[in-house]
Amino acid sequence: MIISDLAVKKSISVLVLAALILVMGTYSYLTLPREAEPDISIPHIFVSTAYRGVAPGDIENAITIEIENKLKSLDGVKNVKSVSSEGESLIDVEFTTGVDIDDALRKVKDKVDEAKGELPTDLEDDPYVFEVNISEMPILIFSLAGTCGERCLKEIADDLEDEIEGVPGVLDVEITGAREREIRIEFFPEKLAYYGLSIPAVQAAVQGENSNTSGGALHMGDGKFQVRVPGEFATPEELYGLVIGTHDGQPVYARDVSQVLDTFKEETSRSRLNGLPAVNIVVKKRSGENIIAIADAVEDILQKNQPGWPGGTSITKVLDKSKDTKNMVADLENNILSGLVLVVVVIFFAMGIRNALLVSMAIPFSMLLSFTVLQVMGITLNMIVLFSLTLALGMLVDNAIVIIENIYRFMEQGVGRVEAAMKGTSEVAMPVIGSTLTTLAVFSPMLFWPGIMGEFMGYLPLTLIVTLSSSLFVALVINPALASLFMKSAEQVRSVSSAEVEAAGEQPVTIQGPLLRTYAWLLRFSLAHPFALIAAAVFLLVFMVQGWLLAVGIEKPVEFFPDIEPKGIYVNTDMPEGADLKYIDRILRQIEEAVAGNGRGEKSFAPTEASTGPSDLPNVKIIYSRAVTSTGGGSAFEPNTPNHVGIRFIDLEDRSRSTYDTVEEIRKRISNIAGAKITVAMEAEGPPTGEPSISRSAVITSLCSAPLPG
Repeated sequence: MIISDLAVKKSISVLVLAALILVMGTYSYLTLPREAEPDISIPHIFVSTAYRGVAPGDIENAITIEIENKLKSLDGVKNVKSVSSEGESLIDVEFTTGVDIDDALRKVKDKVDEAKGELPTDLEDDPYVFEVNISEMPILIFSLAGTCGERCLKEIADDLEDEIEGVPGVLDVEITGAREREIRIEFFPEKLAYYGLSIPAVQAAVQGENSNTSGGALHMGDGKFQVRVPGEFATPEELYGLVIGTHDGQPVYARDVSQVLDTFKEETSRSRLNGLPAVNIVVKKRSGENIIAIADAVEDILQKNQPGWPGGTSITKVLDKSKDTKNMVADLENNILSGLVLVVVVIFFAMGIRNALLVSMAIPFSMLLSFTVLQVMGITLNMIVLFSLTLALGMLVDNAIVIIENIYRFMEQGVGRVEAAMKGTSEVAMPVIGSTLTTLAVFSPMLFWPGIMGEFMGYLPLTLIVTLSSSLFVALVINPALASLFMKSAEQVRSVSSAEVEAAGEQPVTIQGPLLRTYAWLLRFSLAHPFALIAAAVFLLVFMVQGWLLAVGIEKPVEFFPDIEPKGIYVNTDMPEGADLKYIDRILRQIEEAVAGNGRGEKSFAPTEASTGPSDLPNVKIIYSRAVTSTGGGSAFEPNTPNHVGIRFIDLEDRSRSTYDTVEEIRKRISNIAGAKITVAMEAEGPPTGEPSISRSAVITSLCSAPLPG
């Protein structure tokens, strides 16, 4: 074959090429970003509009319908759905598969801008248009808990937020479960009336004074200095000395007509960890960034700051998506090394240690070449790519074994290394290429799989095609060149001239050993009785089909991802319309205490003799809750609703019983809790394939509804 013959003749150039693959592949592997899920586009655009204190019916008529009428005229829209709740409108615009999501986002924003003229004029904020990106979902969630108080926890969380946002690759850090600090000025109406002041006038005075003013420039000698007059209030006490007006020629101070309170904004969310008040820190990364590097950097920040926290303050990692990615990368590296060792051991008994090493070189060179191509294509090492590389690992040496063994056969018959490399490779090149192409043909149709799932799983055939093509290149180019330089026959045989190469190459291999002799006998018997063999094969096929029908039946339930024991579950709550934060928190606390199972109050979260965790159920590691009054639309594709109780389980190797039993027990414990629609959603892997809700989770439902108390 031309390419293999050229590789043998230019073996030194091939060695240089192999060195380049080694260097570039290693660099690519070290710099390829590690991600949990592939970066895929979800054809959904959301429009969220807040209108405080307005009933759902008015929200629908004044906002939702007006925006929907504009959106329906967009091209490529598959479906438009909306939810109008108290104080908020949320519209989901689903586009057809394959649409450019960035272009769709721009068009939706244009249509929403057109609808602004029809919307109420007293909206506090414009409608918020956003998309959902799987790669920008939270990768780390920490829960900060302690006894130092809400303000202390908020200050610690704010300090961590500033440092974590400085980590390269971090997109956003969100703090939930803590109220923002607020300096509130409460006026005495009777005193305002006495001094003849109005609230708008006082508000204007406060806003005018709470600002820094530029004083121009000051020239001194050869220098020029900027002058700034500080005016922003540094402490609440400074407000008392603020002049807000005059009365009878005398200044009126803020302390004369008001009191200043250093307090918090209105509470909109609450979080708890194992029964203690907590502040949640949610970390999101940018698309295409290294999840492992970000997780390690965040962990270093926490370890550096934790010694300076007040006593009794702890931080717990509730979610860590980098853990699975680390494990998959470690498994890939372990499989590569194991494959090298096993190939060397197996081939050693047939062709010797030197030839075994030549065959084993196909694994690292194929992998390194694949890493280089993947980086050029802009593909990250996500869970699908890592799985595909592991799947392809066992097929990388197939081509190399066939070619090296054939070259070795020629050398055993007296052909020189160079001649054997060229003749041996050319003889089996077409079968090797054909077998590789048939394997690629099996996976190629998956490239045209439509929908979100097709985009998600498209990385599997693409990675396999790249990896197996790389192994074919290594087998046809690098292996023959290395064989022509380093291969050695186990036996010293008589050298033959170039005129005798053809004849020497066609000599049949001597059948030796009990295994080959048994196989030869079986093959001769099969060729002598072909019809009996075919009849036996057909009978065996019919027997297996009948056995399948008897054991399984005609219809077999099909699922895309296998049902595995979950790492955690979410007890989701759908609250009645108009529920306030106290009501929501009361329902969630009942769920927490039911899961804890040891009585009532915070003591129920103490470890027991049967369990070292916060529950009497042995598999439970963490119980946390989140209650919010404004749901928003950011969790549309997440398995949990905004108001939920999360239960994290211990690692699989530490479990004493199945988590399915634990889930069933939790379901029984919460079955009698009234006041909300309660669902139990098990944490699931994979992309969202259904409606933007909790449809990708296995849901066990417990419906217990009751009206709000009057």
